[in-house]
Amino acid sequence: MRELQIKEYKDYLEVIQDSIFKILPLYEEENNFLESYVSDLHYEVKHVLNIIDIMPNGAWYPTTLTGLEYLKEIVAQENRHKAVRKKVLYLTNLIANHLNAIKE
Repeated sequence: MRELQIKEYKDYLEVIQDSIFKILPLYEEENNFLESYVSDLHYEVKHVLNIIDIMPNGAWYPTTLTGLEYLKEIVAQENRHKAVRKKVLYLTNLIANHLNAIKE
């Protein structure tokens, strides 16, 4: 395991933020791979700590992890657009706020 440099950490957060945002159009398009996509993303975030020793200022982490767990459950359901949209936007804003705090 190793410690992330701050630039790598920011890059990682931006990738995760973009990946989470991608859930919304996939849901709206009724993409057949959506459940697998969300499950894979959840797995990646859950297991990143097995690879990275320390994630600086990782307060966003548990909320994102539980949010993705929730999304895994609801993306398979019909008529949940509002809930999916709300959770996706909440998580992407959470990460954006964390990125802004790091930049300051």
